[in-house]
Amino acid sequence: MKPFINSVCLLAALLCCAAPAVYAKNQAQTKPAAQEAPAKDPAAMLRAWDKNLSTLATDFEQTSSYDGVVISRSHGKLYYKKAGNLLRLDTLNDEQKTDQSAVTDKKTLKVLDAKGKLITSGAWADWVNGQPNKALFDFGNYSALLDAHQVKLFSSGKERIILLLTPKQQADYKLYLLLNPQDYFPQSIIIEADLMQTKADLKNTVKNKAVSQNLFKEVLNK
Repeated sequence: MKPFINSVCLLAALLCCAAPAVYAKNQAQTKPAAQEAPAKDPAAMLRAWDKNLSTLATDFEQTSSYDGVVISRSHGKLYYKKAGNLLRLDTLNDEQKTDQSAVTDKKTLKVLDAKGKLITSGAWADWVNGQPNKALFDFGNYSALLDAHQVKLFSSGKERIILLLTPKQQADYKLYLLLNPQDYFPQSIIIEADLMQTKADLKNTVKNKAVSQNLFKEVLNK
């Protein structure tokens, strides 16, 4: 699985590790100037997406840094389809052409090169369990994500609402979910542990519109 892990740097997390000190440096960019109570319970609204989300297509930009110094960047497109639990991640190069793809039905993961040729395949669970920011891949599974963490409102305002999640058991990290205050869907996912930070921004997100089955043919035609 190494080629894909290197290319998306997690995606090193979906959710794809980072630090409170680093987040403090960036907090001025994300924390609203004025605090105000959300109109609805953000955690409850996020859980509601488990029922409401059927498909997703979004661009992503991901940056990983160590002690405030950027060590990697990646960007691409992500597609999700609840029926069949299908997920596709295309990593793009600087010319906006596909560099590498990963396609999964949350059972088998297949990694493809720029021409769609199979590089490697394996069990989804083996791969995703090694990723720090699983939240990036948890579309349609936010209830389980929230159940595994202590959840509190970190910040709220007109631009975004920030939930802070800390694990109930073992792992020592902080996961920030930056939600759109209009529909409570994630705009950014930040995970911090020690001096590492990985931030994934979702852009041009389209929800519950038709997503072609052809995008997932590699795992549908096993």
